[in-house]
Amino acid sequence: MKNIIKTFMFVVVGALLFSCSAFNDDTDPYNVTEASKDLSGVWKLKTVTRNNIDITNQMDFTQFTLSLNHDGTYSIQNYIPFIVREDGTWGIDNPDYPFLLTFKESSSSEATNVELSYPVVDGKRALSITHSPGCFRNSYTFTMERVSTGN
Repeated sequence: MKNIIKTFMFVVVGALLFSCSAFNDDTDPYNVTEASKDLSGVWKLKTVTRNNIDITNQMDFTQFTLSLNHDGTYSIQNYIPFIVREDGTWGIDNPDYPFLLTFKESSSSEATNVELSYPVVDGKRALSITHSPGCFRNSYTFTMERVSTGN
């Protein structure tokens, strides 16, 4: 009797394992694609932190602007200690899910990559750039808001 029950259980378990097929459908019934992120525009600093401490009020950051143009060039107005000093070209690692922003000054052969996040703050996109300028103990985060769209 025990052998019959074991055989029956084995058959039932085997039937369950082989009768189930994984749902494998490569179609997208909603036809949804991720929108490319457009970072072009004129960006003004909203906050600056050093090692997670807000230093926004320790220096006048109000006149600084970063212009990221549609043609892949950037310019800086009213320079402050920032990732790059001179105008040049910019790019991102992935237009749908950008995580790295690349700056290359016109006079340099080297590019600088910085971590990037593109969160929505108060219903608007913000640009948050994190950079460590050589000393691994110091990390700066520049959070910017777009004041106009790109050229």
